[in-house]
Amino acid sequence: MYTINELKEWIKQERNLIQPEWGNWRGYTQGLLLVVLATILGRLLLNLFSPANMVMFYLICVTVTAISWGLVPSILVSLLSVLAFDFFLIPPYFTFTVADTQYIFTFIVLFLVGIVISYLTTRVRQQTEIARHHEREVTALYALGRDLVGLSNLESYVHAIIKRVKETLSHDVVIFLPENNTKGSFQTYTDSSGITIGKNELSVARWTFQNKKPAGFNTDTFPDAKAWYLPLVTARGSIGVIALWSTASTDKVTEEQERLMEAYTDLTAVAIEGIRLADELHDTQVLKATEKLQTALLNAISHDLRTPLVSIIGALSSLQEEEMNLNTIVKENLIQVACDEADRLNHLITNLLDESRIEAGAITLSRQPSEIHDLIGAALEQLGNRSRTRNININIPAEIPFISVDFGLIVQTFVNIMDNAIKYSSPDSLIEINVHYIAPEVIVEIIDRGIGVPEQDLQHIFDKFYRIKRPDNVGGTGLGLSISKGIIEAHNGHIEAKNRPGGGTIISITLPVVETKPYNVEKSNEQS
Repeated sequence: MYTINELKEWIKQERNLIQPEWGNWRGYTQGLLLVVLATILGRLLLNLFSPANMVMFYLICVTVTAISWGLVPSILVSLLSVLAFDFFLIPPYFTFTVADTQYIFTFIVLFLVGIVISYLTTRVRQQTEIARHHEREVTALYALGRDLVGLSNLESYVHAIIKRVKETLSHDVVIFLPENNTKGSFQTYTDSSGITIGKNELSVARWTFQNKKPAGFNTDTFPDAKAWYLPLVTARGSIGVIALWSTASTDKVTEEQERLMEAYTDLTAVAIEGIRLADELHDTQVLKATEKLQTALLNAISHDLRTPLVSIIGALSSLQEEEMNLNTIVKENLIQVACDEADRLNHLITNLLDESRIEAGAITLSRQPSEIHDLIGAALEQLGNRSRTRNININIPAEIPFISVDFGLIVQTFVNIMDNAIKYSSPDSLIEINVHYIAPEVIVEIIDRGIGVPEQDLQHIFDKFYRIKRPDNVGGTGLGLSISKGIIEAHNGHIEAKNRPGGGTIISITLPVVETKPYNVEKSNEQS
């Protein structure tokens, strides 16, 4: 059962869908021309078809008019079709009288069918326009997200947001962000020199910030204000205000603009919150030398844990917004983003727990005879799309011994190293995984063709939280290789890194062979 409010909203939507286009004179003229052409065609084929069959010509005219020019022209075409059909194609000709009264029923049916076709076709046309509006909204949000990729400071974030919103909505934009240690004071950002922000406008922005509610010319609160103020709210509370400036006293915000602006507001709040958190955590690195390790831990881990969380929350929030009417493809993309970021979050937390276990000496091995190609295959499967989209060449000898290892821990080691190879090399470059058996050890080499590691950093890359400073600013906590070293050494193995001649890095893992019986890869493949 529907509530009264839901019924009212449905009636409003239906009224908007069939909004008549009275001023479409071109539609009236061309609709009339279609009726004339249908009538001429009917006169030419008068001896070949019965009048009842010629009705189809007029129905085609109604359909074309409804699709091209809207509801009102198509209804007019329906009426003209009935009159033309009676006057020119029904005997006696050139008069509105009919010899057979049964044709009156034909006229009525023709007119009613024309109206029904007009309404349904116009509804489809309007629904298509709504879908296009929603597509433009999603495209605009995607464009803003793309603009923010690669930016690393608050100033560039804010100006990218202002530029995109202004281009999309054709309104000047002002962002108010609270100043540090100054109660009720804002720092304003805008790219328009013609905007004057007086005390009244600051008061409205302050009210919006404190009450977390919209205000301004598009609301019932401070309707005389020069802008429409929307609060930037995250889970931590209000972090600022974004204002859509009015260019004239008669400015109005359309429903489409309102939906898009609210979506922009959510995305802006999340983006500013993320960059501010990153900046705040970065500033803590000025602490004393004894606190640098804790500072690095908070900076790297808190930021990297929050990044997938923000992406998951953003995707799920978009899926919850019923007003956006997302299509199936967009929903699937958002769900995939949430799943990928959840896997990334799980990987980060697993690394943290394993590092704690290694530090506490609490790591225990559950050894079992394992096949090296199964270990590598499981690692590639965990990497998912990151490995499937890369050119990875695997070379394993035909006969290779079993190794006695903790399957899950060694797989995690391979995942950490392969993930580094993927992150620090170009997407079109080759990654090699070479396996050698030199009794009594198996050696696994993971080789990328990235920019390599500076010589002075080679001896430190297995240290906890150690990260090489790179211009591409690839994310990470600096724990992956440290954990890998701890796991390999717990297996009485050895791991080392060196630069590849010609560019790139070689990570070499040596594990002792416990099982002396060799394993034939080719025979196993034949049996499977």
